[in-house]
Amino acid sequence: MTVRTRFVCQTYRHAERGKGAAKQQVLVQASAIECKTLAEAEARAQRMFDGGSYAGADAFSIEVDVELGDYSDPTFIVRLGDVPPLDP
Repeated sequence: MTVRTRFVCQTYRHAERGKGAAKQQVLVQASAIECKTLAEAEARAQRMFDGGSYAGADAFSIEVDVELGDYSDPTFIVRLGDVPPLDP
């Protein structure tokens, strides 16, 4: 069993969905960038959010079993701005 820790910066944007009276603004995933370290993921999320192009950004780590292709739940490092709610 080979388990690796991956660090990710995930950004989000607002988008409009629907037409007419049903039109609404929703949050959608933008880019996901794999980083080498926890500090790099956190710094990148902060820079991308501070740049003003994104509604929000997450930095998180996940454990990946390379052989089985299993992924753990994310462990959040930082959550900035408008991000999806965490499921209970």
